[in-house]
Amino acid sequence: MDEPDTDNEELVNRFRTLLTAHGLLSPSNNEALLLDKLQGLVSNIKWSPTNATDLFNALVGRFDSTINDRSRLLSWMLEMLQCIEVNYITPGWRCQTGKALIELVRDKTVTDEHLKKSVTDDTEKQLDEILEEIRQQKLNQVDEKLLDDVKDIVSSVYEDLTSPSHNDVSQRSGLKKDLLRLCQAVEKTHFRPRQTQMVSWCIMALSETGRLIQVGTGEGKSCIVAMFAAFRAMRGEKVDIMSSSSVLAERDLVEWERFYDTLKISVGCNTNKQDPDNLKKCYKSQVVYGTVEQFAGHWLCHHFQRKDTFGQRTFQCAIVDEVDSLMLDKGLHMVYISSDMPALQHLNPLLAFIWATANQYRKIGTETVGQKYPFLHVVLENITKGKDNDKFTILQMAEDTGILMKGSVKDLRKNLSLLTEKTAHVTVNQLAKFFETVEKRFPSCKFALHCMNNDGAIEELNKGSQTDTDRRQRVPLLLINGGFCQYMYSDEKSALKVIEAEIEHVLRFTPCELSLDTSSCYVPGFLSDLVKSKLKVWIENAFQAKRMTVDHEYIIEKHGIVPVDYSCTGVVENNMKWSDGLQQFLEMKHKSKLSDMTAITNYMSNVGLLQKYRGQIFGISGTLGQQAETETLQKIYKGIKTCQIPSFKRRKLFEVEGVIVDDEKEWIEKICNVVTAQTNPTPYRAQRAALVICETINRAKVLYRALGNKVKSKRLYISNNMDNTAIFTTKLQAGEVIIATNLAGRGTDLKVSPSVNTAGGLFVVQTFLPKNARVEAQAFGRTARQGSPGSAQLIVCSDHLPEIKTVKKMRDDSVAEELTNYLECAIPKLKKEEELFSQYLDELDEVYKSNNNKPADSDLSALNEFWGMWLLTDFNVNDSITNLKTKLNEDLKTARQKLGQRESPLSNLHHNTAYGNELREKGHLAESIKMYTKAIQEDHCWAAVAYYNRAFASLTQQHKDQDPKCISQALEDLQKALKSVELYCEQIEVTLRYCKQQTEGLHSDSITRFDGHILTRHKVWLCLKENIDEAIKKVNIT
Repeated sequence: MDEPDTDNEELVNRFRTLLTAHGLLSPSNNEALLLDKLQGLVSNIKWSPTNATDLFNALVGRFDSTINDRSRLLSWMLEMLQCIEVNYITPGWRCQTGKALIELVRDKTVTDEHLKKSVTDDTEKQLDEILEEIRQQKLNQVDEKLLDDVKDIVSSVYEDLTSPSHNDVSQRSGLKKDLLRLCQAVEKTHFRPRQTQMVSWCIMALSETGRLIQVGTGEGKSCIVAMFAAFRAMRGEKVDIMSSSSVLAERDLVEWERFYDTLKISVGCNTNKQDPDNLKKCYKSQVVYGTVEQFAGHWLCHHFQRKDTFGQRTFQCAIVDEVDSLMLDKGLHMVYISSDMPALQHLNPLLAFIWATANQYRKIGTETVGQKYPFLHVVLENITKGKDNDKFTILQMAEDTGILMKGSVKDLRKNLSLLTEKTAHVTVNQLAKFFETVEKRFPSCKFALHCMNNDGAIEELNKGSQTDTDRRQRVPLLLINGGFCQYMYSDEKSALKVIEAEIEHVLRFTPCELSLDTSSCYVPGFLSDLVKSKLKVWIENAFQAKRMTVDHEYIIEKHGIVPVDYSCTGVVENNMKWSDGLQQFLEMKHKSKLSDMTAITNYMSNVGLLQKYRGQIFGISGTLGQQAETETLQKIYKGIKTCQIPSFKRRKLFEVEGVIVDDEKEWIEKICNVVTAQTNPTPYRAQRAALVICETINRAKVLYRALGNKVKSKRLYISNNMDNTAIFTTKLQAGEVIIATNLAGRGTDLKVSPSVNTAGGLFVVQTFLPKNARVEAQAFGRTARQGSPGSAQLIVCSDHLPEIKTVKKMRDDSVAEELTNYLECAIPKLKKEEELFSQYLDELDEVYKSNNNKPADSDLSALNEFWGMWLLTDFNVNDSITNLKTKLNEDLKTARQKLGQRESPLSNLHHNTAYGNELREKGHLAESIKMYTKAIQEDHCWAAVAYYNRAFASLTQQHKDQDPKCISQALEDLQKALKSVELYCEQIEVTLRYCKQQTEGLHSDSITRFDGHILTRHKVWLCLKENIDEAIKKVNIT
């Protein structure tokens, strides 16, 4: 760490002088402890140095007048300062009798025990105090009229609740009557609501449009939600309560079910409902708890899949818990029902080739280095541009310069594959001399030659002979022992361009002639637009997958690769998959079961869902954020207002000054030291409990191992897929430590034992700088809840970050920039997509109406696939919504016309085959043969099933009277089916081979889940091949 700044040095010297004056600076008296406590008053509780000095002198005076035993002064002083720190006593604090702290200290009639009790005990805030705090908050959007109405309602109801003779509901009317009835129901089933909860309810109830309120962690949000939901239900409305997780939704339903029963309000929960009838019954309830994902998914089931899930329910009132997370952090999250699109399996060989190619590139320092090539390949590629040079001329040059032994060229003319063997001994220096000879022989061919030094860094070999202009014109090469070279690229963008060219070289769109080269990737022509529009994105995502690490952005579960929302909630997102090939590349990386790419045909974002409630969104969160964030919310959700509700007791969070350490080793050591210091007893306090919040699962595991046996007891809380019941149901005892991710932040209620509270409460260590202040506040909100004490500290690892305050300012600026992009780019794009989806739903309505609500499954599948592919290939965010809707309308009209003619809108041969199968099953053999023929005409390369089924249908149609021409045609179809099956098998083998090239840490003969899955697909085609062979034999016998 750097030396303290001048202000800090001045403060330390001031307190040292003070301690010296009282004889408290001998080594045995442990001056550091006392200095830390005095500095903490100034840096963390905002005492001025003068006030802190006055307090210290007053404490010394109190000690001398009451105890007067100097041997006990240090321990007594530390104990008193610890009590002040733990209870976060500021200079402006007043006890119940109105005295300031220094006045209490100087009062000789007040005993030490009474002094500690006065500091520790806090009563609940009174109504006027609560309303004044609301009035003073700059970001609160309330006026005096609203506050007067709140005061009138709450004061009347509170008087009724506290006075048995005034609790008759019939004597009240309007909102007073409603609130009194609700409070009585809460008191009957749970507890008497606090005045802060009643104020929160009133502010929402008095709001004509939506209202977002900030209620501190541990302040009883679930009670406020239940009371407001019941109020709207009593008015005859349907209320949807959206929690941040299914666990919280189910917990709150169970906790408040008796309350709703008391008021005769029906309530349900939409999570874990597999039976459609139970789900429909749930949505008939007046109040429904659930997650935004479930509400969105069920809306899609109702409108896209036509399952009548919602019945007559409409969007009337939404109450959103953790509203900032759902509206901002996850506002763009899309929920969609997966659509089966097997045709996209054709992309697997291409994705495998992209992955294999990307893995041949790596970053060394600032340079990106490409795949290895023999020197012959590199020289020929650079000297033959527009010329025809013989490779053996180059090899002769290599022999003449000594990198090939005499007589090697003669051998290589007979067998060129011996080149690698013959250059195995070639060193980098020999190769460099050879390239210098090449440059002399071919003056237009120039190279910037490099090698790897012993430290693994890249060094330039011929730097001295080049000018800056000359260097820019040279081809950068990294030379490797054994006669190999690698192209070098100064930026990833250049490398991506080269990779794209490599991929295009092996890519073939069918129908086309099939080559003997088994390294080619064949893709059906109807997918060509998709490939051309997405190829660059897929390549970029292959590099992204290389950079991503397990237990950071994702984890590996039995069912595959699962994303982790590490930056906000720490939640393992079991129902989410990445798009644009990223999911598949990660599956290839870890040899997991390969999922097929999908084209999304239906979707609903969090923003889109909430906007359906128009002005009736009511949100509650412990952290609404700063001005930029609340303004963003108000621009998206028109008319919505915000209000921050004070805590019902003074908050006692002592935030220790954050620190930045230089490297990871020092960072780990610092965290371990801080945690062990807090969880071990000291002369002035007992043991505390600690919560350590890490950015990733991996870092949590690292710190867990580092703490070892340094603490009494430790537990990991890193995945919602584990049984974490013990963490929530048992109180944290003295000395216990939880090491967690952000999973332990938002929505987590950790309880501590009384002894831990007495010692200072839960100590929270935030081990990274969260992406925004809201996430940080959620983490620190795990401690100092409901008037209990607690402290927290930020400990960050970075080599070059400035002080914590500067870092936070940089972060806030970054957040503001992200919010601007969110408003100006992401939200407009989202709105366009959702308007287009709404247009498509209207088109689906027409399809259902024109087919008596029973359209053919094949028609729906083809139309959905067309729409999904249209989004991928034709949607351009820069186009106006008017132009997009016009284009979609015209394209859908054409697609439906093709469907009416029993043609695939995408020219997808597989849909024609499916149409043929439907007709054949109904006995319409002649029509089915026409469909199979259409499939074959679309793309004979992949028409194995169409050929096979056409032969089968033709022979069936003939019955026993077999026409020789028919038999001949059937045999020809079966032979062509066989050839097509071979292409399927070959492309599966291509997929497997390219992925096998990148096996990491596995024996070559081991069978991974990836291998098993691909081989199973291969076996399916081999089974069809056997059937075709058998059919050919039978037809030949006929």
